[in-house]
Amino acid sequence: MKAALLKSPGELVITQVPDPQLPPKGLVVKVEACSICATDIKMFRHGQRDLIYPRILGHEIAGVVTETSTGDIPFKRGERVQIAPGISCNRCLACQRGAPNQCDHIGIFGFTHHGGFAQYLAVPTQSIACGGVNLIPSGITFVEATFAEPLACCLNGQELVRLDSQDVVLILGAGPMGCLHTMLARAKGVRQILLVERSLKRLTMAIKAKPSRLINVSKENLKEVVKEETEGRGVDVIMLTCPESAIDYPILELLAPRGRVCFFSGLPQEKRQLYFDANFLHYREITFVGAYGCTADQNRLALEFMASGKVNVNWLVTKRISLEALHDGINCLTGHDCLKVVVTEF
Repeated sequence: MKAALLKSPGELVITQVPDPQLPPKGLVVKVEACSICATDIKMFRHGQRDLIYPRILGHEIAGVVTETSTGDIPFKRGERVQIAPGISCNRCLACQRGAPNQCDHIGIFGFTHHGGFAQYLAVPTQSIACGGVNLIPSGITFVEATFAEPLACCLNGQELVRLDSQDVVLILGAGPMGCLHTMLARAKGVRQILLVERSLKRLTMAIKAKPSRLINVSKENLKEVVKEETEGRGVDVIMLTCPESAIDYPILELLAPRGRVCFFSGLPQEKRQLYFDANFLHYREITFVGAYGCTADQNRLALEFMASGKVNVNWLVTKRISLEALHDGINCLTGHDCLKVVVTEF
């Protein structure tokens, strides 16, 4: 079959690889759509903590079941499915405590297991056992279903930071994740949503996310805008959705008392050490939380948000491409010419 194989950092090739074998008590899925994520680009260029080479990339996956093992398999040939990337053990303390994305033995499609930038995907039995295979609701396309995973990551981040309908939230970065956070917060009835960006291309596209206010920090003073919008109090929640956001913005100065900050995006290795005034955190009762990945349950909930019409992701799709054009899709995203690129031809 044809696949996008990452052999080492910078060496991503479209090549022929053996068709996947049907795993015991597992599935084989014909991939119909797989979206490019910023993490895919990071892995292509620099590697990633959980990545094992060589690896077929792609973890935002939707397709059709083509093979099933004999026995008690809860899926049939021909069913449309979305694949949550995490494969958790269901046994470790993290899993038992409801944090399977922090599983001690986590496997991840596109990281430790071959992913969705290929014609077919082998789904092991443990992926089924941990709830990672979801039927796509009627009315949801394969392309839309690929957004379940990134939207689930937003659900995870917003749950961890305890985003509430009475909050004023500041979302730093109007890329695809910032726009998804904006739409999700709006669907939850969050009182005021401020979306921040400096790229004119992204600002133009992000209008469709419908934040309460879209802030162009290349022309506006962020501290002054926050002061104006909150009557000097500051925001309740800050979502850091891009690697530069924790570095480029004075986040503590933007927070209200008892403000919360979600580190939703990882930082570059050379800039991961940040310094904050501990007394400020102490006296103002500031909370920092990290958010990494998502759970299978959050993937299902994300599909429900889309199926109900509460979150419309179609406008985020800038391009649909063939697998052979994967490098072009990556370039479109890194140049901020696209919000989301989806591989639909394999």
